Amino acid sequence: MKTRAAIVSIMSVAAVAALAACTPRGGETPPPAEASAPAWVRKQVVLYLPDRLMKARIEVSDLSPYLLRVEEAVSAAATAQPTQTGASGMMLLMIKPGERSRAWVVTGEPPMQPEVVAALTAAAEAVKAPPVRQGPILVGLQFDAWGGGAPPEGAVAPIPRDWYAHFSEDGGVLDDDFMAKVWPD
Repeated sequence: MKTRAAIVSIMSVAAVAALAACTPRGGETPPPAEASAPAWVRKQVVLYLPDRLMKARIEVSDLSPYLLRVEEAVSAAATAQPTQTGASGMMLLMIKPGERSRAWVVTGEPPMQPEVVAALTAAAEAVKAPPVRQGPILVGLQFDAWGGGAPPEGAVAPIPRDWYAHFSEDGGVLDDDFMAKVWPD
């Protein structure tokens, strides 16, 4: 008898729920759509070289404003692009003596469209690089674009896939010789 009462009770709740689902909502408006995700959000700065080497080669008072200007330029360039599928990754910035810089983008899946990568790296490279001494530095800006996506596989500080060709079979380090192979003078 208790089982029968429980079944009837469950069926009553199900019937009320079914009727509620079919009831027209009248003049209710649908909930507002979520705002679209920002085209560029910097998450953190990653130093690819040891702290002592970075301090010997560049003044923090020069690096910090430079990275802010790069972030502003890249954010503006990303905002000017058509909305893309979300991507997460790292923008690598190499700065060499003579106030020269170059940028690379590494993303997870899905990758950014090549024309978007070209626009973002061009924006970063257009920012005047700060002076460095005694050799190059390498800094990364970890980012989410258009809401983000899967991060690049592997290391916390990823590098472009084609850079791996410059390592020996035993591995390698990101030193001056390696950076000269990646970006020859």
